[in-house]
Amino acid sequence: MVQVSAKTKQLGIIGCPVEHSFSPKMHNFIAPYMGDDYIYTAWDVKPENVKDAIAGIRALGIRGVNVTAPHKTAVMPYLDEVTDAAKKLGSVNTIVNDNGWLRGYNTDADGFCKAITANGINPSGAKILVLGAGGVVKPTLTRLIWEKPAQITVLNRTRANAERLAMALKADTGFEIKTEFTAGDFDIVINTTSAGMEPQENTLPIEAIDELDDLSFINSGTAVIDMIYNPDETLFLKEAKKRGAKTMNGLGMLIYQGLIAYELFTGTKLPANMADIIKKEVFKR
Repeated sequence: MVQVSAKTKQLGIIGCPVEHSFSPKMHNFIAPYMGDDYIYTAWDVKPENVKDAIAGIRALGIRGVNVTAPHKTAVMPYLDEVTDAAKKLGSVNTIVNDNGWLRGYNTDADGFCKAITANGINPSGAKILVLGAGGVVKPTLTRLIWEKPAQITVLNRTRANAERLAMALKADTGFEIKTEFTAGDFDIVINTTSAGMEPQENTLPIEAIDELDDLSFINSGTAVIDMIYNPDETLFLKEAKKRGAKTMNGLGMLIYQGLIAYELFTGTKLPANMADIIKKEVFKR
Protein backbone atom coordinates (compact mmCIF):
# COMPACT_ATOMS: atom_id res chain seq x y z
CA MET A 1 0.00 0.00 0.00
CA VAL A 2 1.27 3.48 -0.90
CA GLN A 3 1.99 5.65 2.14
CA VAL A 4 1.88 9.38 1.38
CA SER A 5 3.66 12.09 3.37
CA ALA A 6 4.89 15.61 2.75
CA LYS A 7 8.15 14.05 1.54
CA THR A 8 6.50 11.83 -1.08
CA LYS A 9 7.67 12.60 -4.62
CA GLN A 10 5.08 12.75 -7.37
CA LEU A 11 4.89 10.94 -10.69
CA GLY A 12 2.02 10.74 -13.14
CA ILE A 13 0.68 10.47 -16.64
CA ILE A 14 -0.89 13.08 -18.94
CA GLY A 15 -3.20 12.33 -21.85
CA CYS A 16 -6.68 13.00 -23.18
CA PRO A 17 -8.50 10.89 -22.25
CA VAL A 18 -6.45 9.24 -19.52
CA GLU A 19 -9.04 7.42 -17.37
CA HIS A 20 -8.32 4.12 -19.12
CA SER A 21 -4.62 4.09 -18.18
CA PHE A 22 -3.24 1.14 -16.21
CA SER A 23 -0.02 3.04 -15.42
CA PRO A 24 -1.10 4.35 -11.97
CA LYS A 25 -1.97 0.83 -10.84
CA MET A 26 1.40 -0.49 -12.02
CA HIS A 27 3.64 2.29 -10.68
CA ASN A 28 1.81 2.44 -7.34
CA PHE A 29 2.60 -1.25 -6.94
CA ILE A 30 6.28 -0.89 -7.83
CA ALA A 31 7.06 2.05 -5.50
CA PRO A 32 6.11 0.40 -2.18
CA TYR A 33 7.41 -2.96 -3.40
CA MET A 34 10.83 -1.36 -3.90
CA GLY A 35 10.58 0.82 -0.79
CA ASP A 36 10.55 4.05 -2.84
CA ASP A 37 8.64 7.10 -1.63
CA TYR A 38 6.68 7.97 -4.78
CA ILE A 39 3.03 8.24 -5.73
CA TYR A 40 1.72 8.09 -9.30
CA THR A 41 -1.47 9.82 -10.49
CA ALA A 42 -3.19 10.69 -13.77
CA TRP A 43 -4.06 14.07 -15.27
CA ASP A 44 -6.45 14.63 -18.17
CA VAL A 45 -4.83 17.43 -20.19
CA LYS A 46 -6.66 18.93 -23.15
CA PRO A 47 -4.49 19.56 -26.24
CA GLU A 48 -4.69 23.34 -25.86
CA ASN A 49 -3.27 23.05 -22.31
CA VAL A 50 -0.17 20.98 -23.07
CA LYS A 51 2.25 23.93 -22.80
CA ASP A 52 0.82 24.93 -19.42
CA ALA A 53 0.92 21.32 -18.21
CA ILE A 54 4.64 21.07 -19.02
CA ALA A 55 5.25 24.35 -17.19
CA GLY A 56 3.34 22.86 -14.26
CA ILE A 57 5.77 19.94 -14.05
CA ARG A 58 8.55 22.44 -13.39
CA ALA A 59 6.52 24.69 -11.10
CA LEU A 60 5.27 21.85 -8.89
CA GLY A 61 8.52 19.90 -8.85
CA ILE A 62 6.87 16.77 -10.25
CA ARG A 63 9.68 14.25 -10.64
CA GLY A 64 8.43 12.51 -13.76
CA VAL A 65 5.51 12.18 -16.14
CA ASN A 66 4.48 9.63 -18.71
CA VAL A 67 2.77 10.95 -21.83
CA THR A 68 0.02 9.16 -23.72
CA ALA A 69 -2.12 10.03 -26.74
CA PRO A 70 -2.54 12.57 -28.17
CA HIS A 71 0.41 14.44 -26.64
CA LYS A 72 3.50 12.37 -27.46
CA THR A 73 4.65 14.73 -30.20
CA ALA A 74 3.03 17.91 -28.87
CA VAL A 75 5.13 17.94 -25.67
CA MET A 76 8.47 17.89 -27.48
CA PRO A 77 8.90 21.65 -28.21
CA TYR A 78 8.37 22.51 -24.53
CA LEU A 79 11.13 20.28 -23.15
CA ASP A 80 14.68 21.38 -22.41
CA GLU A 81 16.14 18.25 -23.96
CA VAL A 82 14.95 15.30 -26.02
CA THR A 83 17.18 12.23 -26.29
CA ASP A 84 18.57 11.36 -29.71
CA ALA A 85 16.61 8.12 -29.71
CA ALA A 86 13.32 9.93 -28.98
CA LYS A 87 14.07 12.42 -31.76
CA LYS A 88 14.66 9.59 -34.21
CA LEU A 89 11.50 7.83 -33.05
CA GLY A 90 9.56 11.08 -33.33
CA SER A 91 7.74 10.97 -30.01
CA VAL A 92 8.20 11.28 -26.24
CA ASN A 93 6.27 9.19 -23.72
CA THR A 94 8.45 9.81 -20.64
CA ILE A 95 9.58 13.13 -19.14
CA VAL A 96 12.09 13.30 -16.28
CA ASN A 97 12.45 16.46 -14.22
CA ASP A 98 16.01 17.02 -12.96
CA ASN A 99 15.73 20.14 -10.79
CA GLY A 100 13.67 21.96 -13.39
CA TRP A 101 15.46 20.54 -16.45
CA LEU A 102 12.95 18.48 -18.42
CA ARG A 103 14.33 15.65 -20.50
CA GLY A 104 12.16 13.62 -22.88
CA TYR A 105 12.58 9.91 -23.58
CA ASN A 106 10.74 7.28 -25.58
CA THR A 107 10.35 4.04 -23.63
CA ASP A 108 7.50 2.70 -25.78
CA ALA A 109 9.65 1.35 -28.57
CA ASP A 110 12.26 -0.21 -26.28
CA GLY A 111 9.42 -1.64 -24.19
CA PHE A 112 7.95 -3.27 -27.29
CA CYS A 113 11.29 -4.83 -28.25
CA LYS A 114 11.92 -6.06 -24.70
CA ALA A 115 8.45 -7.58 -24.58
CA ILE A 116 8.78 -9.52 -27.82
CA THR A 117 12.32 -10.75 -27.12
CA ALA A 118 11.21 -11.84 -23.62
CA ASN A 119 8.62 -13.97 -25.45
CA GLY A 120 11.24 -15.52 -27.71
CA ILE A 121 10.38 -13.43 -30.78
CA ASN A 122 13.44 -12.22 -32.69
CA PRO A 123 12.93 -9.42 -35.26
CA SER A 124 16.47 -9.69 -36.64
CA GLY A 125 16.29 -11.09 -40.17
CA ALA A 126 12.52 -11.52 -39.89
CA LYS A 127 9.81 -10.92 -42.47
CA ILE A 128 7.30 -8.70 -40.70
CA LEU A 129 3.70 -7.82 -41.60
CA VAL A 130 2.09 -4.84 -39.84
CA LEU A 131 -1.66 -4.23 -39.91
CA GLY A 132 -2.50 -0.56 -39.49
CA ALA A 133 -0.58 2.68 -39.94
CA GLY A 134 -1.67 4.78 -36.95
CA GLY A 135 0.43 6.95 -34.66
CA VAL A 136 2.03 4.10 -32.72
CA VAL A 137 3.41 2.46 -35.87
CA LYS A 138 6.17 4.87 -36.91
CA PRO A 139 8.18 4.78 -33.65
CA THR A 140 7.62 1.04 -33.32
CA LEU A 141 8.86 0.32 -36.84
CA THR A 142 11.75 2.75 -36.51
CA ARG A 143 12.88 0.78 -33.46
CA LEU A 144 12.34 -2.57 -35.19
CA ILE A 145 14.39 -1.39 -38.17
CA TRP A 146 17.34 -0.94 -35.80
CA GLU A 147 17.11 -4.72 -35.23
CA LYS A 148 17.72 -5.33 -38.96
CA PRO A 149 14.64 -7.26 -40.14
CA ALA A 150 14.73 -8.73 -43.64
CA GLN A 151 11.45 -7.16 -44.75
CA ILE A 152 8.55 -5.08 -43.44
CA THR A 153 5.14 -4.81 -45.10
CA VAL A 154 2.53 -2.33 -43.83
CA LEU A 155 -1.11 -2.72 -44.83
CA ASN A 156 -3.79 -0.21 -43.91
CA ARG A 157 -7.45 0.44 -44.65
CA THR A 158 -6.42 3.67 -46.39
CA ARG A 159 -3.45 2.69 -48.51
CA ALA A 160 -2.31 6.29 -48.92
CA ASN A 161 -1.61 6.44 -45.18
CA ALA A 162 0.59 3.35 -45.40
CA GLU A 163 2.43 4.88 -48.34
CA ARG A 164 3.03 8.13 -46.45
CA LEU A 165 4.36 6.14 -43.52
CA ALA A 166 6.66 4.16 -45.83
CA MET A 167 8.01 7.37 -47.37
CA ALA A 168 8.66 8.89 -43.93
CA LEU A 169 10.48 5.78 -42.72
CA LYS A 170 12.55 5.61 -45.91
CA ALA A 171 13.57 9.26 -45.39
CA ASP A 172 14.41 8.69 -41.71
CA THR A 173 16.05 5.28 -41.82
CA GLY A 174 16.76 4.37 -45.46
CA PHE A 175 14.70 1.19 -45.02
CA GLU A 176 12.27 0.31 -47.82
CA ILE A 177 8.80 -0.51 -46.48
CA LYS A 178 6.43 -2.48 -48.70
CA THR A 179 2.80 -1.40 -48.88
CA GLU A 180 1.52 -4.12 -51.20
CA PHE A 181 0.69 -7.60 -49.97
CA THR A 182 2.63 -10.49 -51.44
CA ALA A 183 1.47 -13.98 -50.51
CA GLY A 184 4.02 -15.94 -48.56
CA ASP A 185 5.23 -16.72 -45.09
CA PHE A 186 5.73 -14.06 -42.43
CA ASP A 187 7.80 -14.58 -39.31
CA ILE A 188 6.03 -11.84 -37.34
CA VAL A 189 2.56 -10.32 -37.78
CA ILE A 190 1.61 -7.27 -35.70
CA ASN A 191 -1.89 -5.83 -35.31
CA THR A 192 -1.77 -2.14 -34.40
CA THR A 193 -5.44 -1.41 -35.15
CA SER A 194 -8.30 -1.22 -32.63
CA ALA A 195 -10.06 -4.24 -34.15
CA GLY A 196 -10.69 -6.63 -31.26
CA MET A 197 -11.23 -3.93 -28.61
CA GLU A 198 -14.63 -2.99 -27.27
CA PRO A 199 -16.96 -2.40 -29.10
CA GLN A 200 -15.18 -4.32 -31.89
CA GLU A 201 -14.58 -7.57 -29.98
CA ASN A 202 -15.88 -9.71 -32.85
CA THR A 203 -13.87 -7.94 -35.54
CA LEU A 204 -10.66 -9.05 -37.21
CA PRO A 205 -8.16 -6.42 -38.40
CA ILE A 206 -8.15 -7.90 -41.91
CA GLU A 207 -11.82 -6.98 -42.36
CA ALA A 208 -10.84 -3.36 -43.05
CA ILE A 209 -8.00 -4.25 -45.43
CA ASP A 210 -9.07 -4.99 -49.00
CA GLU A 211 -5.93 -6.97 -49.86
CA LEU A 212 -6.56 -9.62 -47.19
CA ASP A 213 -9.41 -12.09 -47.52
CA ASP A 214 -8.34 -14.63 -44.91
CA LEU A 215 -5.59 -15.52 -42.44
CA SER A 216 -3.62 -17.79 -44.76
CA PHE A 217 -0.52 -15.61 -44.13
CA ILE A 218 -0.42 -17.05 -40.57
CA ASN A 219 0.92 -20.52 -39.88
CA SER A 220 2.71 -22.50 -37.17
CA GLY A 221 5.95 -20.64 -37.88
CA THR A 222 4.40 -17.19 -37.33
CA ALA A 223 4.56 -15.09 -34.18
CA VAL A 224 1.38 -12.99 -33.97
CA ILE A 225 1.38 -9.89 -31.79
CA ASP A 226 -1.67 -7.80 -30.95
CA MET A 227 -0.93 -4.45 -29.31
CA ILE A 228 -4.32 -4.66 -27.58
CA TYR A 229 -4.14 -5.91 -23.97
CA ASN A 230 -7.81 -5.64 -23.04
CA PRO A 231 -9.30 -8.14 -23.73
CA ASP A 232 -6.52 -10.56 -22.88
CA GLU A 233 -7.03 -12.54 -26.08
CA THR A 234 -8.61 -10.82 -29.07
CA LEU A 235 -10.46 -12.68 -31.79
CA PHE A 236 -7.37 -12.17 -33.96
CA LEU A 237 -5.14 -13.95 -31.44
CA LYS A 238 -7.68 -16.74 -30.97
CA GLU A 239 -7.81 -17.37 -34.71
CA ALA A 240 -4.02 -17.18 -35.02
CA LYS A 241 -3.65 -19.73 -32.23
CA LYS A 242 -5.98 -22.09 -34.10
CA ARG A 243 -3.53 -21.91 -37.00
CA GLY A 244 -0.67 -22.96 -34.71
CA ALA A 245 0.91 -19.52 -34.34
CA LYS A 246 2.75 -18.27 -31.28
CA THR A 247 0.64 -15.39 -29.90
CA MET A 248 1.24 -12.40 -27.65
CA ASN A 249 -0.92 -9.46 -26.54
CA GLY A 250 0.14 -5.89 -25.74
CA LEU A 251 0.41 -6.24 -21.96
CA GLY A 252 4.13 -6.95 -22.09
CA MET A 253 4.77 -3.74 -24.01
CA LEU A 254 2.80 -1.77 -21.42
CA ILE A 255 4.73 -3.34 -18.56
CA TYR A 256 8.23 -3.07 -20.03
CA GLN A 257 7.87 0.55 -21.14
CA GLY A 258 6.66 1.31 -17.62
CA LEU A 259 9.62 -0.46 -16.01
CA ILE A 260 12.08 1.50 -18.15
CA ALA A 261 10.28 4.74 -17.27
CA TYR A 262 10.24 3.92 -13.55
CA GLU A 263 14.00 3.40 -13.53
CA LEU A 264 14.47 6.74 -15.29
CA PHE A 265 12.17 8.51 -12.83
CA THR A 266 13.63 7.08 -9.65
CA GLY A 267 17.14 5.79 -10.37
CA THR A 268 16.04 2.46 -8.87
CA LYS A 269 17.35 -0.68 -10.56
CA LEU A 270 14.42 -3.06 -10.76
CA PRO A 271 14.84 -6.84 -10.40
CA ALA A 272 15.09 -8.86 -13.60
CA ASN A 273 11.82 -10.66 -12.88
CA MET A 274 9.81 -7.49 -12.17
CA ALA A 275 7.70 -7.89 -15.32
CA ASP A 276 6.59 -11.35 -14.18
CA ILE A 277 5.82 -10.05 -10.68
CA ILE A 278 3.64 -7.27 -12.11
CA LYS A 279 1.80 -9.64 -14.44
CA LYS A 280 0.94 -11.86 -11.48
CA GLU A 281 0.36 -9.33 -8.70
CA VAL A 282 -1.06 -6.33 -10.56
CA PHE A 283 -2.77 -7.83 -13.60
CA LYS A 284 -3.49 -11.31 -12.19
CA ARG A 285 -2.26 -13.00 -15.36
